[in-house]
Amino acid sequence: MEKGSMYQYIPREKLQSVIDIADFPEDVRAEIAYRRFVHDAWEVLYIEEDGILLGVVSIGDLERYYAGCKDTLEINRHFSSTAQIDEEKAADFFERLKTFFEFPVVNSSGRLEGVMTRTVRYDIRQDQIMSLVISRYLKKQWHRRELNRFLTNTKARVVLYYSDNAAVLKKIAGRRRSGFDKENEEIYWKDLTKSQWNFFLGESDAVMSLKKEFGNFHTEMIKGVSEIVDMQGEFYHCADGTRFTEDNPTNSSKRIIFYGPCTIVGAYCRNSQTIESYFQKMLNLQTDLQIQVVNRGMFNMTNFFSRMMTDKLSEKDIAVIYVEKRWLTEEISGKCVYVGDLTDEFLGIADLKDDILDTPEHCNYKVNKCLAQRIYQDFEKHNLFEPKGLSGELRRIQDYYIGSEIMSEVLLYMENNALLREGTSNIKGAMALLADPFTDRHKKAVEAALKKVDMLYLFISEDSNLNYTLEERIQIVNEALQDLKNSIVVVPAGKYLYTKKISRGIRKQRFCDDDMEYDCDIFGEIYGGFMGIRYRFVVNELDNPVERKYMDTCIHVLPRFGITVEEL
Repeated sequence: MEKGSMYQYIPREKLQSVIDIADFPEDVRAEIAYRRFVHDAWEVLYIEEDGILLGVVSIGDLERYYAGCKDTLEINRHFSSTAQIDEEKAADFFERLKTFFEFPVVNSSGRLEGVMTRTVRYDIRQDQIMSLVISRYLKKQWHRRELNRFLTNTKARVVLYYSDNAAVLKKIAGRRRSGFDKENEEIYWKDLTKSQWNFFLGESDAVMSLKKEFGNFHTEMIKGVSEIVDMQGEFYHCADGTRFTEDNPTNSSKRIIFYGPCTIVGAYCRNSQTIESYFQKMLNLQTDLQIQVVNRGMFNMTNFFSRMMTDKLSEKDIAVIYVEKRWLTEEISGKCVYVGDLTDEFLGIADLKDDILDTPEHCNYKVNKCLAQRIYQDFEKHNLFEPKGLSGELRRIQDYYIGSEIMSEVLLYMENNALLREGTSNIKGAMALLADPFTDRHKKAVEAALKKVDMLYLFISEDSNLNYTLEERIQIVNEALQDLKNSIVVVPAGKYLYTKKISRGIRKQRFCDDDMEYDCDIFGEIYGGFMGIRYRFVVNELDNPVERKYMDTCIHVLPRFGITVEEL
């Protein structure tokens, strides 16, 4: 290909991802694909027979196999390809399919000649891998599961909106934006020139302020819940973890709370131009109802799910949730008071190519206003504003949240350490230790624990500021417990159990209560749920108040998950 090309061509003989059908038997097909995608970072498997390309298996194909609980991973024989190296066709393919980074070249005889590739976006690839890990072990789509869990447990009434992002992206595929002052005007930010930003924002010379404030828009995580850090600027005004909605009534017990990704939070617009602000203004002008419209959107689905699950809501509240069409099921729809499709609102915008950056979630004030008008019309038409005789008692589903990223990271860690392959019949226990060093007192604690359980997992802290390295501590523990090796498993604690922050806090006697509780929440939900651990044994190693606090937190929190805690 020509120098400076956007794409790279890799010929068939240099591809590692080609597999002969004889080496891809049905009974281990899913496992082979999983290993290649997760551990080798491949995107697509190309399956051949006698040199002819039978079909492909992608990350998405494997995820759908897990989600559908199917018996066999089918080879996809209806896939997109090109007969020759064609940059224009590749550009169209990659524009339509944002999560693909390979485009096969297949000749008229059905032979794979090679693939056209573009630069991998590792944030997308990481999301794909994490979603795949979740799907494998949960056997269903993560966001569907979480959405259904919220609908089942919340006290709020739920109005659900969705859009078909593929249809929206198809409309703007191959677009040429308006607003070029010069043929070769410099790209300023997010692949747009300054003049294109003027079109997008509907005003001149504002993009520099937006870019600066966007860079200062930060969130903090507390027990897995994402909250916006307070800020006051020309574009963004955020307080108490929430983005400001204009013209809110101050003394109202009735709320309409919006949850969703960037579209809902209003990532690329002023406070006055969010869906919530437009909706509040229409509400104030057209009714005498005192209802507060609240913006609880966040930049990705995991983060706004964390807010939904932990916000205190009542029967008087209406939760408006915006999701992708693919997360919708009949079961989910049946638990909502109303479900609406916003796809036509996007498609009805004449200059849509100038109103969306890269995905439908990243839209401007014109799209926001259009969506707010549609949602307001639905509320009026279906009489959703005025709840009758409902309780105002506030309740949240839980006080922590484990998102798909953490869940998939921990599951992948468990898989890599062979922790998910043990039988479920044994009574299992766990002990998290510094083991710096491992002493006779530790060994006696292990022996006492083994009187209660059949298998004991010893998780050794990965704190790097100890007297002995992690490798040395694991070796010392294994040698000291050689006579008990059939009843113990010694592994690094990983990133989310007895974390470095907690270990450091114990060593330096600095309290970190929220981190300690969250450590126990993760242990209870994931280690208890997926490994079947039913005992947690705690040992006093450093004998200080912070270590005592951590032990007491385990004793207080873990029984909620059916885990018995014993101090040795």
